[in-house]
Amino acid sequence: MIELTVAILGSVSIVLNGFAMKESNIKKAKLILGVAILFIIPDLYMQGGLHGSFQSIVIVVMCFLGALEYKKAEKMVLYFIPLFSSFLLFGLQEISGIVIVIASITTSLATISRDSIKMKQLLFISTLCWGMYAYIYNAWFAFAFDVVGLIGLAAFFVDNRSGMKKEILK
Repeated sequence: MIELTVAILGSVSIVLNGFAMKESNIKKAKLILGVAILFIIPDLYMQGGLHGSFQSIVIVVMCFLGALEYKKAEKMVLYFIPLFSSFLLFGLQEISGIVIVIASITTSLATISRDSIKMKQLLFISTLCWGMYAYIYNAWFAFAFDVVGLIGLAAFFVDNRSGMKKEILK
């Protein structure tokens, strides 16, 4: 029964992540992404990605705080990130530790970004790192989540080429 629940949540999460990554409205994207990440946590946990599960809970909170623009709470969480990242790096002194530290930093910065293009650029790096982490732990729903996320990001970048050219010229 648990496996079925994880499969259903994982499948819904994958679809939601694709929509979140393609979404141009930054608040809507953060809300959808928060729900998508919340639904993928059981897959990471069941496959032994305990640190990634805990980090994902923090990211869910940050997505909702970012969408609702609770700036004081965002700042408080930002101060927490270096401590938590250090803990992850020293706790996981292997490739998964380095990957999750990069993922945690870029994802956290993306959740507080007010610019959708910068947010998606950070999420691109983050998604690559989370995909490697999911692959290391054989969390296949989480891995598919990241592959679909990259496809959604590609669609976003194609749709927003003119906005990105303006950003580059600044």
